Amino acid sequence: MKKYILLFLLPVFFQCTTSEKKPKVFNVYDFGAKGDGITNDQQAIQKAIDACKGSGGTVLFSKGTFLTGQVLLGSDMTLNIDSTATILGIQSDAESDYPHHMIETKFPNRMLQDCQRRLIYGNHVQNVTITGKGKIDGQGDYEPWMNVKELGTEKDRPSILAFVGSKNITVSDITMVDPACWTQVYIESDSVTIRNIKVHTGNLTPNRDGIDIVDCHNVLIEDCDIKSEDDGICFKSGSEYGCKNVIVRNCIIDKLNVNAGNCFKFGTDGLGSFMNFEVSGLTLKNAYQNSALVIESMDGAVIDNILIRDCNITNSGQAIFMLLADRKRTVPDRKPRIGTISNIHFKNIIGKDFTQQYPSIITGIPGHNIQNVTFENLNFQVKGGIEATNQTVMEYDGKYPEGSKFGNTNTHGFFIRHTDKVDFINCKITTDLPDARPWLIQENVKSANIN
Repeated sequence: MKKYILLFLLPVFFQCTTSEKKPKVFNVYDFGAKGDGITNDQQAIQKAIDACKGSGGTVLFSKGTFLTGQVLLGSDMTLNIDSTATILGIQSDAESDYPHHMIETKFPNRMLQDCQRRLIYGNHVQNVTITGKGKIDGQGDYEPWMNVKELGTEKDRPSILAFVGSKNITVSDITMVDPACWTQVYIESDSVTIRNIKVHTGNLTPNRDGIDIVDCHNVLIEDCDIKSEDDGICFKSGSEYGCKNVIVRNCIIDKLNVNAGNCFKFGTDGLGSFMNFEVSGLTLKNAYQNSALVIESMDGAVIDNILIRDCNITNSGQAIFMLLADRKRTVPDRKPRIGTISNIHFKNIIGKDFTQQYPSIITGIPGHNIQNVTFENLNFQVKGGIEATNQTVMEYDGKYPEGSKFGNTNTHGFFIRHTDKVDFINCKITTDLPDARPWLIQENVKSANIN
């Protein structure tokens, strides 16, 4: 009887499986793209995207170099840049190529004035994938984009990729090179996956971060190779939405020995929160005089429940910099406030070949202490070589915060100040060169346990 039922059902099953429609492919060549790297294919690419959006289909780039200005994505679609294809950002300041568009967010967001131009733009979209083995080249060495000494230039230089107010976004397998500003930025977006991508910002000028996550929830970043002359992977908060529930694992971050930015960073913008992070398996290198791991609450951010484990640090000025302070920055309808940093756990971190004689620095400000920091199984072989022990360590001065600005200090390992509780468990701090300073200095620390 069972055999007859099975034979009866087989034709039905076959009919169902064969009748399923495969997602449609929208080849940009079919919409007039030339793919010669000379012709501006912006209109043709946009036509392909407009035809595809909402269908669950794929816009395909293959066998060519596709010069374009900004293109606007839709929901329920895939952008597939295969291994034979390059999307090339046009070098132009014309509004027709890179229109300024101020982002639209749920909450007042300090980023409103930044990130107004982008090459590929997802504005309040959902279910979007960008993938393939191909490349996106921002051609960021265009002269009007090279001067970053003046404030406010971020709004005029296009990122390669930006998503705002979006959901279910996946970016995988592609390579992004030479952005004009931050390589890619995700703002007030949920369920973001960034997997197996490569970024190389080139040695151009600063403000060219590798990945910027601004006020996003449920984020996964894994197996990425980031070469960035400014911050490698940076979490920011410009609004009360904050960053929550984040996993970062198995990434290489190379700062290219440029005198700007840090490898992995929370801040500097921090108005909302950074909560529930698990960060593991990072290779952090070439931060020059700056820091491998940075946690900053400067604008009222609540930073809580952060685990950073199984990481390797080489050729950096400083392993860890953590600062709770007050820049008095805010957004409309919110008074300036001082945030908190609590429940931070560093575990299984190896550091060697440091370029500077700085210790790791953990500090709040008078009246506002960092709470509950644990260092477990750290093995740092710091540079050393300082004979004096009478250095004084400045309090935060209100300027742009970098660990390097605190100088050599009076310790070679850790300087801890304005902290309620800190634990060192099975930590080993040694120096390459003889150093007269102790490995640990504490000022205004309520409880320090060394095991």
